[in-house]
Amino acid sequence: MSQKTSKKSFCLFIIFLVAISIIGAWILISRNTDTLHQLIEFYQQRKQASTLKELIISEIIQVIIALCGVLPASTAAFGSGALYGILQGFILSAIATLIGAFISFYLSRSIFRSFIEKFLKRSSRMQKLDNLLHLDGWKLVCLLRISPIMPFALTSYALGLTSISVRAYLIGTLASLPALFGYVVMGHIASTEVTSLQTQHIASIKHLLLAIAFIGTGLLIWHLGKIVNKIIKLPDPN
Repeated sequence: MSQKTSKKSFCLFIIFLVAISIIGAWILISRNTDTLHQLIEFYQQRKQASTLKELIISEIIQVIIALCGVLPASTAAFGSGALYGILQGFILSAIATLIGAFISFYLSRSIFRSFIEKFLKRSSRMQKLDNLLHLDGWKLVCLLRISPIMPFALTSYALGLTSISVRAYLIGTLASLPALFGYVVMGHIASTEVTSLQTQHIASIKHLLLAIAFIGTGLLIWHLGKIVNKIIKLPDPN
């Protein structure tokens, strides 16, 4: 494949990523808002009955969500904010999210990495790509966590296939916490008696999260472009 063809394909890929990220971010936030309103009544009924057992069950559920991706991790953060308030809800969500992220990364790394390494040996370009991802480390993970291009759980498993270190992965994953905090705050606001001012606050947070996701996606695409250009410039072994 010529460099000209490669660059054209990459440009089309960028356009695709931008479109997917914008649509994905909007759907993600809108769907979570709808889901939250459906769950608010349930949360308010259980709000007065929060015990240690309830906390443990809630934490396990959030870990499973972060691990399996059955629901967006942000949905659990909504519920946590509605049920436990901003501070406690955020602490519970953050711990569960990081635990789920680590487990999924570790499982992917320990089970599938050996197969990936065998595949990488067949292509010098793929080896170079893996090395570049390792060198980027936490920066790449950080941008992936900010951008909504890939679901949280899927990103965790995908990163486990690379040579990115566990330390870099965990540091980069911390970038997901500010958005998580935003969802917790939205959940707490929506669980109280809704006023026009509170509705404005929720809308403002949604717009802020969309803006952060859009900027993060732009930075991610720019960063990936640098990596791809380095790969394209490699001499073709064939």
